[in-house]
Amino acid sequence: MTLREFVLPDLGEGLEEAEIVAWFVDEGDHVALNQPIAEIETAKATVEMPSPYAGVIRRLHAATGQTIRVGDPLVTFETAGAPEVAATPADRKLAKDLGVDISSLAGSGPGGRVTREDVERVAGGTATPAAEAVPVDSVRRTIAWRLTEAAGIPQVTTFRTQDCLHLEAFRRELGVSPLPVVVRALAHVCASHPTLNAEWAGDRILMRRTVDVGIATDTDRGLLVPVVRDAGSRGIGDISREIDRLATAAREGAIAPADLTGASITVSNTGSYGSEFGTPLLNPPGAVTLAFGVIGSQALVVDGDIVVRPACTLSLTFDHRVLDGATVGRALTDLVALLGTRERLEALPK
Repeated sequence: MTLREFVLPDLGEGLEEAEIVAWFVDEGDHVALNQPIAEIETAKATVEMPSPYAGVIRRLHAATGQTIRVGDPLVTFETAGAPEVAATPADRKLAKDLGVDISSLAGSGPGGRVTREDVERVAGGTATPAAEAVPVDSVRRTIAWRLTEAAGIPQVTTFRTQDCLHLEAFRRELGVSPLPVVVRALAHVCASHPTLNAEWAGDRILMRRTVDVGIATDTDRGLLVPVVRDAGSRGIGDISREIDRLATAAREGAIAPADLTGASITVSNTGSYGSEFGTPLLNPPGAVTLAFGVIGSQALVVDGDIVVRPACTLSLTFDHRVLDGATVGRALTDLVALLGTRERLEALPK
């Protein structure tokens, strides 16, 4: 006969303690391997704890309602003959998923416990390797905090196909990318649809006086959003130079903190890395984020005929506390018309 002490195992996800909700066994009871012996509650979930041994319950080390920490004694078992294979519930599940007979393994852990590494070794290395912890710098923490904040806002994304025939010709003649043209066109549309350039402020909506456009910029340190100030009073060439200046400073780590705050509306050129379309998150406190995907050949219906033209998808995410779908739909229709009409593009300040 062998006495074996079973401690509260590491349940993963950084959890350090659990509460005993109920015992399904009493001292003196005979139990089978994997028979549920207790219900425990963590900060994540309530789960049943299976018995790691077949044998007799000799001592329950915690009372119902008691909170114990990982590594604290939970149950003492008396087992007969050769001990059963001991493993945490997570490692037993891994063995089952990989088709490994855990009872056939010789554990390398304390007291002969079967570890994840034991299971993976027998599985022939087919399991996912252990994760590597990567330190998080201040930029990534800020990105995570901002995106978590954005995800809590009631937001909706609407989409339109943009005929880019005239946009492509126009921007090539100016010697710029599509981005500054889209930024200037969006600022123009905001003059007719001012709630695009507004923000939610608790019990009121603030209408911004200038269209300050945040430009989602990919850098080695993560996503940064430098701001083009007062885009509605600038020409396309000036906006293009300012975007280049800000993007270069951001990528070199030399951007001023003041250039990363105060956006009233945000634009993301997802097409720059090949994405066709997406659902951009808001950049609080701004109520709108516009993304435009890669420009490529598409079959479009023009004047009743099917023609192949350069086109992209515009994705506009909006704060539903500030804007309704009909308002956004009308504004997006105006933007599509502006970007798709040569005469209206020509009327934008150069």
